[in-house]
Amino acid sequence: MKKIAILILLLLTMLIPITAAASDFSSAMNRALSTLLGTGYVPAAATDIVYSMDQQLLELLGEEYSRRDLRIVITVPVNIDNFDKTNTLARQMAEEVANKLKEKGYRVFEIRRATDIEITPRKGEFLLSREQHKLFKTALNIELVMTGTYTITDRSVRFNCRLLYTGSYEIIASGNGTVPIYNEIQPLLDEIPEEEKIPPVLAPSVRTKL
Repeated sequence: MKKIAILILLLLTMLIPITAAASDFSSAMNRALSTLLGTGYVPAAATDIVYSMDQQLLELLGEEYSRRDLRIVITVPVNIDNFDKTNTLARQMAEEVANKLKEKGYRVFEIRRATDIEITPRKGEFLLSREQHKLFKTALNIELVMTGTYTITDRSVRFNCRLLYTGSYEIIASGNGTVPIYNEIQPLLDEIPEEEKIPPVLAPSVRTKL
């Protein structure tokens, strides 16, 4: 039993990025455990982000609100040097954060919902869309919008996410997480060249509720 425990500790040490600072040791350990258990670095980074946001929200709102009282819309983090660029990893991070906020009890809204279900032979049934004319048009009573940026280095991708109050510029809560760059992540880092980008579309209108 003692040998197994030592082996696990050695594996954890190998999995923790050697560049992790002492202040990030806890987060690094969480990522190492997640990888060891097969859950991956991206969900672990999303957990770090949501944990920080959740603690700040609970401290700020106190007993006046429960998590269920807050409505959140998720947007995709963008390149810190060019807000017109993003990548698949950032889109996946947005999905992971949305899932974990929902698990915490917050009300998370899907703004990519189309008006109708599109049924395509030999492809499937679809309800999500990024085409303006297909989107379900309704005004949403939303308190918070999640936005963020990412920075790519030689060894990792650093995400900085924040929850903005829809009635002002104020950052209500923030969190960050780091994803090491390894073979599985590398293909997700490609950003769409500017000349290939599709013009942005308008999202459903958002009304403040808080």
